[in-house]
Amino acid sequence: MKHQFFRGQKGQSMVEFSLAVPFLMPIVLVTMMLIVQWAFIYSAKSTLNASTIQAVRAGTLHNGNIDEIRTGLAQGMMPLFAHGTDITDTLEAVAKSKVAIALQSDITILSPDRTAFNEFRVRVRYPQGYLYEIPNNNLMYRNPALKDLGQGRKLNVQDANLLQIEVRWCQKLIVPFANYVIEEIITSAWYLPGPEQLVCNALGQATGDSYLAMVSQGLMRMQTPFRL
Repeated sequence: MKHQFFRGQKGQSMVEFSLAVPFLMPIVLVTMMLIVQWAFIYSAKSTLNASTIQAVRAGTLHNGNIDEIRTGLAQGMMPLFAHGTDITDTLEAVAKSKVAIALQSDITILSPDRTAFNEFRVRVRYPQGYLYEIPNNNLMYRNPALKDLGQGRKLNVQDANLLQIEVRWCQKLIVPFANYVIEEIITSAWYLPGPEQLVCNALGQATGDSYLAMVSQGLMRMQTPFRL
C-alpha cells in the first residue's frame, strides 16, 4: 500500500512537471540567449581594451595625430568583424572595422589637452617650416618643476608627454530576444543611462539596432613630440 502511494506521488510529479515545461521553456531559452550575449559583450570589451592600447601607441608614434589613433583603433577592433582567414575576408573585416569606428566610436584625447599644450609647447624649425610641439627629447634632463594649469591641475613637461585617450564604443547587440531584454533595461528611465549610453541609444534609434555603451582608456608615454 505504501509502495503504491509513493508510486502515485511520483506519477503526479511527472504530470506536474510536464505541465510546467511549456511555461519554463521560454525562460530557459531567454536565459541561454542572455548568457550567449554576455559572452559576446565580454569578448567585445576585451577587444576594445586591447585596441585602445594599440590606438594610444599609434598616437605616441605619430605626434598624437587623431587620424593615426583612429586607424590604430580600427586595426585593433578588426577581429570583431573577421569571419574567415582568406585575404578577401581580411580586407572585408578591415573595411567593416573602419566603418564601425566612424559610426560607433568616439575618441577623446584627455591629455595633453589644449591648456597643457599651450603651456609646454615650443616653436621648432623643420625643413617644411616652423611647428609648435611639446618637446620629447632629453626629458630626464628637463626642468621637472610643476606648472599650474588652473582648476587645481599641476603638470611638468614629463607629465605632459603622457598621452591619455578615452574611447567610447557602442557595441551592437546581435542575439535575438536577449538584445531586446537588454535594450529594455538600458533605455529605461529607472536605469538612469549615462551620457555614453544615451549616445548609443540615439544611434540605435537611427539605425534600428540595439547598442550597449563601453568605455576604455589608454595611457602611454609619447615617442614623438606631441602636436595639435
